[in-house]
Amino acid sequence: MAPADTIAQLQQQQSLLTQALRAMLEGNWCGAPPSVQAFVDALNPALHPTCVPPYRQSDEDAPPEPPPEHYFDPNAEQISQIYNWTCSACSLEWLLRAYDASYGSDIYSNRESCTYDIGYPSNINPTYGLMDGSGAQLRRVFEERTGASTAQGWLTFDQAWSIARAGNGGMCSGGAWYHWCGIRGTDGDTIWISNSAPGYQSVWNNLSRLDWSRLGPFSCVWVLP
Repeated sequence: MAPADTIAQLQQQQSLLTQALRAMLEGNWCGAPPSVQAFVDALNPALHPTCVPPYRQSDEDAPPEPPPEHYFDPNAEQISQIYNWTCSACSLEWLLRAYDASYGSDIYSNRESCTYDIGYPSNINPTYGLMDGSGAQLRRVFEERTGASTAQGWLTFDQAWSIARAGNGGMCSGGAWYHWCGIRGTDGDTIWISNSAPGYQSVWNNLSRLDWSRLGPFSCVWVLP
């Protein structure tokens, strides 16, 4: 073969290799041109390679997003309490159920279990209700059953509203209210609550800034992200 012909052949082969590399980078592996298989066939028709596209992670369907570790349902049902001293147990049972960590399907049975887990009669009883107004025993039971972490503080309305707005559940109790309720979130400029004694001291499903002032000071327990 003349040198000129050899150079032309090499140039053609180089062109095919370049196009094959481009097809590879573009992900065109098999089938008709422009594909890696077609250009390799053109380089040497005797090869007849079996084309198997490489595995690409991007070809897989994206896995579904996992649910949050501690999923919170602010719309979990709350029903009225039977005994006037059980508001803390009712609030705790509601919060556990809102985090899918309650004892069973029967709310009243769950509340009884909560009462004994809180510590009847030393930590909760018919005479005084919840003995520790900070909610320490409520936090203990909630953390044991869910594995989540909580915090507690005597908060201003603005502090409590901001925490509720963030989307994690909680509980609160007013010193002058002498009543515990669950915290669902916010509703406008009020705190949206889960109240087992609707209407008690003129509070139903929302705590306003005025309610906070007249029924406080408020101890708040909230679930950390």
